[in-house]
Amino acid sequence: MAVLITGGLGHVGSWVAQMLASQGKKVIICDMAAKHFDTLGLDYLEAVRDKLVLEAVDVLDYHTLFETLLTYRDELEGVIHGVSVIAGPSFQQRPFRNISVNTLGTLNVYETCRILGINKVVNMSSGAVYGDAAGPQHETTPYKATDLYGATKISGELFGDQYTETYGMDIRHARLFFVYGPGKRPSHMHQVYQALFGPLEGLSDVQAPNGRDQALDWTHVHDTARGIVLLFEKASVQARHFNISCGVTVDHQAIVDEVERLLGKSSNMQLGPGPFVVRGSPLDISLARDELGFTPTYTDIRQGLESYRDWLDQSP
Repeated sequence: MAVLITGGLGHVGSWVAQMLASQGKKVIICDMAAKHFDTLGLDYLEAVRDKLVLEAVDVLDYHTLFETLLTYRDELEGVIHGVSVIAGPSFQQRPFRNISVNTLGTLNVYETCRILGINKVVNMSSGAVYGDAAGPQHETTPYKATDLYGATKISGELFGDQYTETYGMDIRHARLFFVYGPGKRPSHMHQVYQALFGPLEGLSDVQAPNGRDQALDWTHVHDTARGIVLLFEKASVQARHFNISCGVTVDHQAIVDEVERLLGKSSNMQLGPGPFVVRGSPLDISLARDELGFTPTYTDIRQGLESYRDWLDQSP
C-alpha cells in the first residue's frame, strides 16, 4: 500500500515521507518543488529515494490534483495533507493568495478524496487554532483566531469535521506548533527564527524586530513527524483533533543563550521587545500520549539544538 503526502518536500512533510518510506511504504509526494528535488538538500531522503514518487502538483490546481490522486487511488491507504503557507510576518502581506492556499487548497484535497473514495486523511493543522488562549491548551479549548493564519487553520478543521460527519470520511487533525530542526536552514527562515537558531549555521548579528518577551512550545521536527505518522497509522481514533508538540514551554532568550553555550561563543543575536506572534503555550499533549502512544524525544531544548547543529554541520 501507499501514502500520498501533499507538501511532502516541506520541512515536516519530508520527514513524514522519510519515516513512512523507511517502513517500506511507497510514498507519493505531491509538491510544487518536485521538479527541483535534487537542489533541495534533503539528504535524509536519499536512502529511501527508491520508495518515493515525485509529482509536481499545486493544490489550487484542482484538475491536476484530481488526476494525480485518481492515478494512485487503488493503492492508497490514505492522504496526509501538509501544504500550507506558514504563520509569520509575511502572511498578511499577500492575504488572498495565502488564505486561498490554506483554505481552498485544503478543501480541494477533501473534495477530491470524497469523490474518489479515499476516506482516510490526516490534515496538518496548528496550535494557532487556540489563538492567544492561556496554556496549557487542550483539544477542548475553544477556537480563537487571533490572526489570518489561525483563521485558515480553524476553517480547515471545520471543513474536515463536516466532511467526516456528512460523508462518513475519516479526517483527523494534527495540531502542530513551532517546529525547528534538521531539514530547514535558519538562513531560509524569518528573522526571529534566525536569531534563535541561526548561529548553529554560522549566522551572526541578526537583529530581529520582536520575540524577546515570549516563551513558546518549540518542537523538534522528528517529534512532529513521528506524531503525524502515529496519527495516520492508528487503525481508529476516538478523537478527531490531536495536539502534536513538545508540550514544554521554553523562553526565547533562553534559546539564544543555550545556543551560545552550545557553541562556546557569542553571535550577537538580538531579539526585539514583544511577542513574535500572538500565541498561548504550551499545548497539552496528554491525549496524543494516551490514544496514540506519542511521547516526544526532544523535551530538552539543548538535546534538540545538538541534533539541529549536527545536521547543519553534515548537510550539503
